[in-house]
Amino acid sequence: MMKFNLIHDTTLGTINIGRYRILHELGQGAMGVVYKGKDSIIDRIVAIKTIKLGKALQGLDEREILKLFYQEVRIAGNLSHPNIATIFDAGESYDIHYFVMEFVDGISLKTIIQDKIQIPLISKVKMLIQVASALHYAHQRGVIHRDIKPANVMLVTDEHTKGKENQAKIMDFGIAMLSSSKSAIHRSDRILGTPSYMSPEQVTGGELDRQTDVFSLGAMSYEFLTGKKPFPAADLPTLFRKIKSEDPPPPHTVQTDIPLIISNCVMRAIEKDKEKRSQSAGEFADEMEIYLSRTEMLDTQKLSISLESADKEFLLNLKKSYTFFSDFSLEELNKIYNISSKHAYKQGEEIFSEGSIGNKMYIIISGQVKITKMFQGNTTETTLNVLKHGDCFGEMALMESAPRFATATAETECNLVAINEVVLRSSEPKLCLKLYKNLALILSDKLRKSDAKVNALLSKYKDANN
Repeated sequence: MMKFNLIHDTTLGTINIGRYRILHELGQGAMGVVYKGKDSIIDRIVAIKTIKLGKALQGLDEREILKLFYQEVRIAGNLSHPNIATIFDAGESYDIHYFVMEFVDGISLKTIIQDKIQIPLISKVKMLIQVASALHYAHQRGVIHRDIKPANVMLVTDEHTKGKENQAKIMDFGIAMLSSSKSAIHRSDRILGTPSYMSPEQVTGGELDRQTDVFSLGAMSYEFLTGKKPFPAADLPTLFRKIKSEDPPPPHTVQTDIPLIISNCVMRAIEKDKEKRSQSAGEFADEMEIYLSRTEMLDTQKLSISLESADKEFLLNLKKSYTFFSDFSLEELNKIYNISSKHAYKQGEEIFSEGSIGNKMYIIISGQVKITKMFQGNTTETTLNVLKHGDCFGEMALMESAPRFATATAETECNLVAINEVVLRSSEPKLCLKLYKNLALILSDKLRKSDAKVNALLSKYKDANN
């Protein structure tokens, strides 16, 4: 346990840090202890990360440890993504420095690997897409994690995920840095990170950018998929030599059920030469997504109705009903239809949830879909719309992989076409650009109307106060 004093409430028999009641210890790391706690004001379960001072950490003094600690708060606190653990609060209580973050009820990839928990390959791929997409989001905002490893990725397993896709969460931005920071070049005598997942430039103390995280993502993915580390070694000198100069056997030769496309994707991520390495975590996610889409296409024949080609009436209805399809020819729409996966949903089955990240828009071939949203302060969802044959939904996901605004659920048994942004961009780039432009025009028009309403309200406010 820590050497500092927690605040003990003798009247309640509880231990608090600030307004947070300590429930129990979750674990200890190099820099401190993490507790499960409860926010006494908001009444929610949280994780509380505290700092352990008075102990040297890889040559860092107390002031540098505090700097790293609050750097994590500032960097991770500005990130808002469903697959990154959210930071709520930070402070100091007596001699305790702490920050409060989302409590992730789940299991780490490290535990999954160590305990050899069986997970279908498709589920593993979906989780890696989530991690890669979240990393890409962080990189676009100038944040480099520097410690991507199985222990820092959690798989959510609480009751809220029942019947839904497993959700991955990136944890611990303790040694993260901004790509614009002068610390991008760090001293070779102070190598921060976890050795087995370090990039060659990290090992040599070179300049770091987003591709160091891509390498770590590849090393972690290799182990998650095969159950074996890409660079096994008995000591650090051997490990570092392998990272700098040896290539591991491709994943598909270690685990024969791993498809070649996935194996090649992982091997590109752990290339020594940064010119040959995947250029971004987004590129890694795209390659995984293409494999996932191909697999989904193979499942099309399982649907209860024939979906091999779209009929003319269906395509004409899309052109008539939706502005973003109005200038597409029937031939172009049929191309989009043919490269898109088709899905069957049972009544009550969730298609996507509010707040989840998506890259697909959907068209209803048969059945009905209910769109609902949970508004703040409400205990039940509000129905926004019930969509029917020929209706589209989720189209803004093609413009940006942003959190979904609402939840879509099958109101009846239904069959859907799922237009995947990654697949459309890679196989029909001209059609993808055309759809981008049309959606951008619609979004721009909505923003102009919104600005006009805001300006009108401001004008009324000024007139009322003059």
